[in-house]
Amino acid sequence: MHQVMIVEDEFIVRYGIRSMIEWEKIGLQLTGEAANGKEALELMKAGLPDILITDIKMPVMDGIELIAEVRRISPDIKIIILSNLEDFQYAKEAIKHGVSEYLIKSDMMPRDFEQALLKLKESVGRGNAAIEGASAIQPEPAHKEKFLVDLIEGTIRGASEGSSKAEQLGMTQLHSAYFMHISLNDSELGFTERLSLIRHMLEQAWTEGSSSYEVFPDKQGEINVLFLAFMSEERPSPVGEMQKLRQWAEDFIQLLSKPSGRLVKIGISSRIREWTDVKEAYAQAVKAEKQKMFLGCGHAIIYGTDDMNMPAAKVEHLRISSHQIQSMVYAFQSKELTEYLEELFKQLAARRDVDLVQIISLELLMILTTLWPDVSTDAQQVLELKKQYFDELSRLETLEQNRIWFIQAFDALVQHLILMYNSDRNSIIKATQYIQQYYHQEISLQSISTLVHLSKNYFANLFKKEVGESFLEYLTRIRIDKAKTLLTGDLKAGDVGSLVGIQDPKYFSKVFKKITGVSPSEYRHLMREK
Repeated sequence: MHQVMIVEDEFIVRYGIRSMIEWEKIGLQLTGEAANGKEALELMKAGLPDILITDIKMPVMDGIELIAEVRRISPDIKIIILSNLEDFQYAKEAIKHGVSEYLIKSDMMPRDFEQALLKLKESVGRGNAAIEGASAIQPEPAHKEKFLVDLIEGTIRGASEGSSKAEQLGMTQLHSAYFMHISLNDSELGFTERLSLIRHMLEQAWTEGSSSYEVFPDKQGEINVLFLAFMSEERPSPVGEMQKLRQWAEDFIQLLSKPSGRLVKIGISSRIREWTDVKEAYAQAVKAEKQKMFLGCGHAIIYGTDDMNMPAAKVEHLRISSHQIQSMVYAFQSKELTEYLEELFKQLAARRDVDLVQIISLELLMILTTLWPDVSTDAQQVLELKKQYFDELSRLETLEQNRIWFIQAFDALVQHLILMYNSDRNSIIKATQYIQQYYHQEISLQSISTLVHLSKNYFANLFKKEVGESFLEYLTRIRIDKAKTLLTGDLKAGDVGSLVGIQDPKYFSKVFKKITGVSPSEYRHLMREK
C-alpha cells in the first residue's frame, strides 16, 4: 500500500484532508503529518512517502524549500501542491522541482482530490514496474509542463537548448505547430476540474494520429494546448492547415459548451517552427482570445486574421467626465445618461482595445461605488452592493455585456434617487429654514448636510435641484438681503458685514456689489435719496 504524508501548518486543513478521503479504500495509507517543512524532513528520516501533499506558505520552512530538499533526497516521490488562489503564481514556481499536481484550496472538492491521488498512485505503480523491468522511465508530466512554461516565459532562449530538452522529454520536433489558449468560464468548476475536463475532451475530440499535442496551464491558471504537427499522407498548405485547425477549434468549443452552456473562447497563434517561437505564439494566442471582448464567446479567433483588424485611423484619447455623469444622475436624467454611455461604448467598440475597455469599465465602476454611499444611509447595504458589483463585473466577457450592465446599474441608481427625492425634500426645507434663522453664524456645506442627515454631495445636488440655486448662492443671497435692510440704518458697512456673517469688510463689499451692482455705501446713499 502506497504511503502518503501531509505537510500543512493549519490543523483544521490537515484535519479536512484526512477526513475527505477514504484512504484505505483507494489503496493509500496516511503515515505522517507535519506543520512545516522542517518537521516533514525529520519524519522522512524514518521512511520516505510515495506521495507528499504540501502547502506553500508555512513557518520555519515553506513548501518550495521542502520540495527542493525532497527532490535532492528522491526524484521519485510524487508531490501535490496546495495553495490559495492568491499564491497560485508562487505555487507554479514549484514546477521546476517536478511537482506532479497542484490544487487550489478554495476550489478543492473531495472528488478532485481523490482523482489526483489515484492518478499519482497509478504513476507510482508504473514507476515501480519500470524500475523492475523496463529499459526507460517515461518523464513526469510536470517535467513537460515546466519545459513549456519556461518556453512561454522566455527562460529558454536558444533553439538548440529548446530542441535538446524537447528530445529528452520525448516530444515531437517542431515542423508546423500552433499554440491554442483556451478560456473556459464555469464558476462551478475549480481549476483542477477545468484542466481535467479539457484534457478529457481533447482525448475524445482529437483524431488519433492526426496530430500530437501537449496540454498545460500557464501561471495565470489558464489552459493552453500546443499542437506539434498535423500528420497526414499529404500535408496541407499553411492556409489549409489553419482552416483545418480553426474548424476543429470551433467544433471543440461546441463540445465543451454542451450541455452546460459554458462560455468557451479559444485564441490561436500563427504558425511556428522553432521552440523559441513558442513565447511569441503564446502571446499571440492570448491576444487573439481576448478579442472575445468584441466578437463574443463561442469563437475560435486566429491571430492576424480579419477578426482582429484594428481601426486604421488614429482616434483621440477617450475620456470620461465623472462630473457630467454625476450631474446627470443627480438631475434624474436617465435618458441622457443612457445616451452618454451608449456613445462611450460605441467609441470603445471602434477602438478594439481590450485594455482600454478594462480601464474605462473600472472608471465607471468607481463612479458608481462613489455615488452610492452619498445617496444611502445603510452602510452595510452599500458594502454588499459594492461586493455584488465587483463580482458581477468580473464575470462579464464581452463589450456588449459591459454596455448593458453599466446602463442597468446607473439606471438603478437614478431610480433609487427618484424614490428618495420626495422623502428628502423635507430635509431641504429644514435646511433653508435653518439658513434663514442662523445666516449670521458660520454655516458650511458639511455642517448643514450633517444637520439634515444627508451626505454632503447628495445634499448639494438635491439642494440645487429643489431651490434652483446652490447652497452657497442661497446663503449669500439671504445674507445680502439682510444686509440691505441693515444698511438703511446708521451702521457702518463693515459692521453690517459682520452682523450678516461675512467678517471680512473687503470681501463683504465685493460680494455685495456683485449681487446688487453697487457698493454698500452707494446702496445706502440710493436708499436715503428715495
